[in-house]
Amino acid sequence: MLHNLFESFNQAIRDFEYDYIFIDSIFLTIWIAIMIKYKKWNPLKFGIFTGFILYFIDCIVWFNLPAGPNYPAGTYIREYWIGGIYMPRPLGDYFWVKFGADFMMTFSYAMFAFGWLWIMFENFFKRNVKEIIIVTSLFFTFWMLIPLSSLLIPLNDTQVKSIRYMDTQMIAWSINLLVGYLFLSLIYGTKKFGSRKPKTILYVFIVGCIGAFFMELPLLIFGIRPTGILFLLYNVLFMLNQGAPYLYVIYDKILPWLFVKIKKSSHEEIKITI
Repeated sequence: MLHNLFESFNQAIRDFEYDYIFIDSIFLTIWIAIMIKYKKWNPLKFGIFTGFILYFIDCIVWFNLPAGPNYPAGTYIREYWIGGIYMPRPLGDYFWVKFGADFMMTFSYAMFAFGWLWIMFENFFKRNVKEIIIVTSLFFTFWMLIPLSSLLIPLNDTQVKSIRYMDTQMIAWSINLLVGYLFLSLIYGTKKFGSRKPKTILYVFIVGCIGAFFMELPLLIFGIRPTGILFLLYNVLFMLNQGAPYLYVIYDKILPWLFVKIKKSSHEEIKITI
């Protein structure tokens, strides 16, 4: 029993029909349209930026990185079967078939999750409760409707199975979370950086848990992630929270500092030209 439990933790599985990808793209288009309508440019740019990072790690690095000594030779961290066909390396004619699944699981995921995360970061300061409720409701509703629509609408029932072998990743996730929140506690829990706001640490953690819960619950309910409640709880704690502390510091400290530097450089350049 314990062996099966640990094995399920080490293997993050997704099993879904290919039309999930098409339906996801429709809801993603609506999500982006709403962000554009309400001029949420920064959340959009944040989603695009993190989307490229996730795509590079998951679809390029992990797809080509061996899973480790616990698995047979030729096993990689990220593996795919589409229509029962194992995705080879190099992909050849299967590139675009796999790209659809890659885009959905990385870029689309980032546009939803990290766009929402940015808006939650903004509202730590402006506290627009109406905006929090509307954006969060849309985020959660869309992510519940996507797998439900895939099951109800028979567009393309080709099965896609994806496995991420996490033996080597779970340690990295744990270290990222621990170091990230120690870093956040140093900046916002002490007076060393002139920004002692202990509530910030709790807020970032709660938002990270809520975002991960919204992403993982539909996968469990609709049988896409057949790993059970304990794996859901693990992902709720670790999935977004291993990156949320760093992203908040980037949002609150680094980006404003960069904008000031750029603005100052532009003014100095204008003075020199004049």
